[in-house]
Amino acid sequence: MNTTVGHTVRRPKSLRATAVALMGVTALGLAACSPSEEEPSEQTASESQTAENAAEGLTFEEAYVGAKGTDKDMTAVFGKLVNNTDKEIHIVSASGSLDAKYELHEVVDGVMQENPEGLRIPSGGELELKPGGDHIMIMDYSEEIAAGDDITVTLKAEDGTEYELKDIPARVQQSSHEHYGDAHGEH
Repeated sequence: MNTTVGHTVRRPKSLRATAVALMGVTALGLAACSPSEEEPSEQTASESQTAENAAEGLTFEEAYVGAKGTDKDMTAVFGKLVNNTDKEIHIVSASGSLDAKYELHEVVDGVMQENPEGLRIPSGGELELKPGGDHIMIMDYSEEIAAGDDITVTLKAEDGTEYELKDIPARVQQSSHEHYGDAHGEH
């Protein structure tokens, strides 16, 4: 019963029943419009990939590959490798979805060079791959990698474990002005 300005207003029972029924139909309609578990959205798929990599022990955050035109034959992959295990992960090689040569690189005294020791991610820690530091080189690849393209990189650990890092987006970056040993050129 509702009270308004000194008198009582009675609502018929049929009106209450109609309102309850209408709320039920609206709730069913909203449930039908929400994404189902069988058809995950892009965000859900991305979250699933992150969960899958976490289960494997390694995630790659803020990852990207430098976009490049056909006038260059190399670029690099950057981001933060996060070790979710209680043991060090020692990456010894890389491969990927492009028909290219992949190398683990470091910059020493301003000179970029292949890193013969590989990449070591401490247990429970992280390793930042960045211009002017450790990174993954993609070389001998003359095709364009346009901003917005995605690539996959697979990292192989010393113990034989492989970590597939999917959907790494390409983006335009400024030159890092590094000096390159072995005539690698710019990336």
